[in-house]
Amino acid sequence: MTKAVVIGGGLSGLVAAVQMARRGRVVTVLEASSQLGGRAQTIVEDGFAMNLGPHALYRRAAEMLKALGVEVTWGIPKDGLTVEVGGRFAPLPVDAMSLLGNGALTWREKLRLGAFLGAVGRMDPTAYDDVTVEALFDDRRLEGAARGVAEAAVRVATYCNAPDRLSAGTAIRQIQAALPGVYYLDGGWVTILDGLRARAEALGVELRTSAKVEAVERGERGLAVRLRGGEVIGASAVVITVSPKACARLLGDAASDELRRFATDAIAVRAACLDVGLRRLPRRHPGLILGTDEPIYVSNHGNVAKLAPEGAGLIHVARYLAPDEKVGPDTRRQLEGYLDLSQPGWRDELVHARWAPAMLVSSAMPEARRGGQAGRPRADAAGVPGVVLAGDWVGPTGFLADCAIASGLEAAERLTAAHRAAA
Repeated sequence: MTKAVVIGGGLSGLVAAVQMARRGRVVTVLEASSQLGGRAQTIVEDGFAMNLGPHALYRRAAEMLKALGVEVTWGIPKDGLTVEVGGRFAPLPVDAMSLLGNGALTWREKLRLGAFLGAVGRMDPTAYDDVTVEALFDDRRLEGAARGVAEAAVRVATYCNAPDRLSAGTAIRQIQAALPGVYYLDGGWVTILDGLRARAEALGVELRTSAKVEAVERGERGLAVRLRGGEVIGASAVVITVSPKACARLLGDAASDELRRFATDAIAVRAACLDVGLRRLPRRHPGLILGTDEPIYVSNHGNVAKLAPEGAGLIHVARYLAPDEKVGPDTRRQLEGYLDLSQPGWRDELVHARWAPAMLVSSAMPEARRGGQAGRPRADAAGVPGVVLAGDWVGPTGFLADCAIASGLEAAERLTAAHRAAA
């Protein structure tokens, strides 16, 4: 009954397990699928390390991982950064020179966009947590192509295509975090998983895959974790790191009203992703394309990080999906069309292609109507004593992987403190 059980072997779950084991707890991780990692997996074939869609690590996440003993190497995209406006490629405005030289914007658009970009690094995000991105851009009088570029910057920083719902506070935080540069990991995100797995095993964590949990219950003798097939694991503490709906389902009637409401209302962030490995790049540049007329992203990750054989290319193409958007055959054709523009002749060089029409990016968008990240459930919102939550939808800290890691650490520290108090 002194055992801590972590449900879910993704980023949050592994971080929570490692941190609890570092604090002296006996920990078991239960992962329903046949592999650990969740969305942080990387598929390696013929020398191509293909993440599940385009991934970028932010500095704060890298620092938190390093504190756990997990270090990774990376490249930072700097060259060939472009925006597509009205079918034309132009430099992505990252400084005064690239803004002034942008032929796709009028002078009025350049002035307003420049004013916004100059101010965003100094903005206080908390002042905009309950303001939508749409309202922020209206207030800044961003129109035409200038607004399109600003919306593209928000999409690439948040993966969200919902300016009428997304908290501007979250968008500002993500843009500020990206200003020093984002990291494309050498070898892909599997390097994070390998590091966390090695740390967990070294600390004695039991890692079980193909272990589907069906319920978490509280009884007189503690917590009971019930698995498919009838096995029951007794525990003094449980960390649940699955989606909001799955979490509420595991807890059943014991789930708090807050958790049930959030699970019902949460809007998932999704993207349609086409990942291609090319034996040779028809063109080295542009390295990154952000669409303004359409919510499109094209990035040659293989130019930045060690993800492909020498001389080959690994390109991620994505469409940021609106909350209710349906994906059909035309979506893939559109993404292939952007490859035709940026890498003409790519089909002749194709080695691998992977199509994910509606990939889950985040379990819950930080909406302005909830106050952004501050409106997400806290770690102790499960409603069951001894059960805490973690995941990319839990707690006020960070977004995407930053939130997943931070919430895993928070869950571990809460249970450690409770265990010490009980002892």
